[in-house]
Parts: sequence; C-alpha cells; structure tokens
Amino acid sequence: MNYKLLYKLLPFAFVAFISCSSPDKPANITDSTDISEPETIMEQPDTVLFWTVNIEQKEKTRVYKDTVAITDPKSIINGINAIYPSVRLEFVKLSGDTVYAHIDSSFTFANDIGSFGATEYIAGVVLNLTMLPGINYVNLDFPEGSHAAPGVFAKSSYAAYKEKDD
Repeated sequence: MNYKLLYKLLPFAFVAFISCSSPDKPANITDSTDISEPETIMEQPDTVLFWTVNIEQKEKTRVYKDTVAITDPKSIINGINAIYPSVRLEFVKLSGDTVYAHIDSSFTFANDIGSFGATEYIAGVVLNLTMLPGINYVNLDFPEGSHAAPGVFAKSSYAAYKEKDD
C-alpha cells in the first residue's frame, strides 16, 4: 500500500468531512424589509344566517353582523338548514350572479308548511344567498307542490323589505 499517497489525501478527506458535517447556516439576509409578514387568514364560519324574515311586515332582521366577508354559499345554506331542518336545502353550483340550489325534502316545503310558510322560506333563502358578493338570483329546484313552485328568484323582488332594528 502507498502510505505517502494516503497521507497526502488525508487532510483533504478531513476538510471534506468537517465541511459536510457542520450545522446548516441561516441564509444571508441583508435587509429585513424583504421578509413579508405572515398572512392573517380569516376563516369563514361554516354556518351563517344574515337575515330572518317577516313577510307580513315585509321586514328583515339582521342576524349576522360580523366583519368577515362571507363568500361561500354553503355557509349560508347551512344557516338556512339550521332554521328549517325539515326542509333540506342543498347547494348545487354557483354560476355568474346566480346560486343554484335544490330542496331535497320538498314535499314538506311545497305542501305542508302552507303558502305563507313557503313564501317566507323562499324570501329568507333569497335574501340570505343574495348577500354574497355579486349574487342577484337564486335558482331553486324542487318538485312543484300545492304551495310553491320552483324557479329563479331575484334579489330585486325583495328590495321593498325594510331592515328592522333589533
């Protein structure tokens, strides 16, 4: 074995070993203003109801007053379903300025709650879902019953509803 060659290579091996085993060094940051602040993420609640509705008085009473902007129709649909558990509203899609929804248990909705109840329900659905930015219409799909028929309902149809103070 050639010991002279081994002795010549040993210092290089030692330097390589030391440089590879040293702890990681932080990146060289010269200006702390380049570091961006962590983004504050505001989570949307999963259940929201903006309004309760009184169709006799053509009034709406504000329920949700938080500063978090709601953009998810599913949150509002969860809020509506919490108030009307026997009428199951389901989100279908969002297209342009329209929210599409389907009423799963429509027999109760279209037949059992009467004309007054069905009208109040639809008003509540439309007033709540059209609180979403850019939404002007709600397309409700369900089998027609004796007190309600499916269709597209406009935000403008409820413009006369006055906000009631708590």
